[in-house]
This record gives sequence, structure tokens and C-alpha cells, in this order.
Amino acid sequence: MERAGLTGGIGSGKSRVAALFAEQGIPVLDADRVTRELQEPGQPLHGAIVERFGPGILDPRGHLDRRALAARVFSDAGERETLEAIVHPAVRNEIHARLEGEPSGAPYALIVVPLLFEAGWETDFFHILTVECTPEEQVERVTRRDGRTREEVRAMMERQLDSDARRRRADICIDNRDCIDDGQLREQVLAADRHLRVLTSGG
Repeated sequence: MERAGLTGGIGSGKSRVAALFAEQGIPVLDADRVTRELQEPGQPLHGAIVERFGPGILDPRGHLDRRALAARVFSDAGERETLEAIVHPAVRNEIHARLEGEPSGAPYALIVVPLLFEAGWETDFFHILTVECTPEEQVERVTRRDGRTREEVRAMMERQLDSDARRRRADICIDNRDCIDDGQLREQVLAADRHLRVLTSGG
């Protein structure tokens, strides 16, 4: 099955856009969700991470303490690269395996990858879409959603490509600024879906 990639900065609205594609019958896989599932206790990826970083990254229940792990790896580029070298191949392999089980009638699948460009996943997709809003809107949305401080959110954004860089590298940009209403967002998704269906049909 052909794969399209959906990316965008934190708080840009990737989940909202992905849900609209799903309404059109497009299979959607979220790389973050797959990662969380593979990092559950008892999963090989969970064991590999604990083996490398030690039990100090676990919470009292034996689950990964994601904030503790993030604080450790994001302050050290070498540690971050080590974690990514463990996680990314496992997640990519799992996504490929799950797509093999999807119904063949769908024209393509949409894979949501927040750090698509940063992780070097461009070659996995025949077309890449990015969802964008303003940096201030990102900060406001994430502070409301996750309870993080504005400083925490800005630090996370600094580790991602900026909007201009994503727009230049993506094939389609979906505008999800606060001034865009639900109908306008849906129309953008429908237009993108039509375009992707034409591409996969060879038209």
C-alpha cells in the first residue's frame, strides 16, 4: 500500500487532520501511538530502552517515565541519538507490518510522524503533508492541552524544524491557524485526499 506522511510541529493539529482523513476511509497510523504501545512493559522495545538507560527511567509501576527520559536525552545529543537508534527502526518495522494487514481497497495509508524530517523518514512516503499554525498558537494549544509551561513548549519547538523549513520540504501544506474554521479545514483535507487518490491511481 502506498504511504503518505503527515507531519507538523507540536500543537499544530495533526490528530485533528488525521481524523478527517480517516473519515474518508483512509487507514491512519500514528507513529507516536505505535511508539507508546511498543514501549509498554513486556515489549522488546521497552526492555531495550531500560537495558541502555537503566531503571532510573521507570516509574513505580515499571512503565517508562517519559518526562524523566526526555529530560535526560534532550540535554545530551549523544544520548538522544542513541535513543532514536533504538526506537526508530522498531517503530518503522511495526508500521510496515501493520500496513501489510490493512484492507487492499484503500488507495493509500496516512502515517502521522511528528519528527518525519528530523528522523530522515522522507523516503518512506510518496507524498508528504505538513499541518501548520503560528508558533504562538502552538504554545497556547500545548500549554492548555498538556499543562506544560510556555518555556517547556518553546524548548520542544526549538528541537523541531521551523514552519518555513517544513513547508519547503513538504508537498502539501494544510493551514490550521485559529482563524481557520472546521469547514475550511475539512475542505483542505478533502482537496488533499482527492489529489493523493489521483496520484495513486496513476492519473
